[in-house]
Amino acid sequence: MNKTEFNSKFGAFVKSKREKLGLSQSQLAARIGNNYQNISRLERGEISPTLYWCSLLAEAFEMELDELISDFVKV
Repeated sequence: MNKTEFNSKFGAFVKSKREKLGLSQSQLAARIGNNYQNISRLERGEISPTLYWCSLLAEAFEMELDELISDFVKV
């Protein structure tokens, strides 16, 4: 999988998790101390997630980082 495919797949994964929790992009952004524009860009696959972003997302989704990564790999 190349970087573009990875970013797109991870973005769709984040969007799915966010929607399952009933969160808007703004609400997720507030949980991780960011803005909705960056959440939107992440979900569209325009930016690459860093390990730090992943740790913040895991916390926002009320899960452990390894669980977030494991769930993503299963997709």
